[in-house]
Amino acid sequence: MITAREAEIEQRVNILKKLKETLLRQREKFHAYLGLLEEEEESIAAGNIDRLEVQVRMEEEIVQEITNFQKVMLPLDELYSRAYPVKEKSISMLKDSLEKVKQRVLQRNKKNRVLLGEKMNSVRHEIKSLKMKVDTVSPYADIGVPTLVDITT
Repeated sequence: MITAREAEIEQRVNILKKLKETLLRQREKFHAYLGLLEEEEESIAAGNIDRLEVQVRMEEEIVQEITNFQKVMLPLDELYSRAYPVKEKSISMLKDSLEKVKQRVLQRNKKNRVLLGEKMNSVRHEIKSLKMKVDTVSPYADIGVPTLVDITT
């Protein structure tokens, strides 16, 4: 028969395992996101809009998954804080690692936004430089002003 103390210890261990698992999966998603941002940078530089469009869709899915992990993480973190007043080193290390990856993702994302903005400005400038020729003369320009209209036909 399981005592109350053993049940409490088992609950703590389960919380710890679930938190570690969630932190690791979230870190994996951030690494995947970082890799995707690197690919996006290449697509932006190459001007490959079709590939960039696919990557942006993938990015939206990854961000949604990260958001879902975050929703799970907050209650788990609260349970962990209550169950372990003295923080476990492995959890602290995972959180630090996750934070570092987050910062790299934010930096890469900012870099891509700047690069995309520069590319868009370049395209706008190119479009402005392509002016239609206004010198084109209509073949009917030399007809002159009509003075008589033939209404017999």
